[in-house]
Amino acid sequence: MELTPEEIDNLYSENSVRAYRPEAILVHLDDGSGVPALTFNLVESPHADEHNSEYAAKLRELARGLGLPTDYVNAIH
Repeated sequence: MELTPEEIDNLYSENSVRAYRPEAILVHLDDGSGVPALTFNLVESPHADEHNSEYAAKLRELARGLGLPTDYVNAIH
C-alpha cells in the first residue's frame, strides 16, 4: 500500500492510533530481494485491560487471507 505523507498524518492522527510511531524496515521477499517499508508500532504494549477482541478477530482474518504463517496468526490476541 502506498500513502502520501498527508494521508499517513491523517490516518495516525486519530485518537485510537495516535500512540503508534513510524519505524522503517526492510521487507525480505521470497526472491531474496528487499523492499523498504514504513510500519507503525506502539512504543509500549497495551495494558491487559486494553484488549479489543473484535479488532483482534478482524486482524486474524486479514492475516489468514494474506496467507501469513499460522503461528503468527494464532499469536494475534
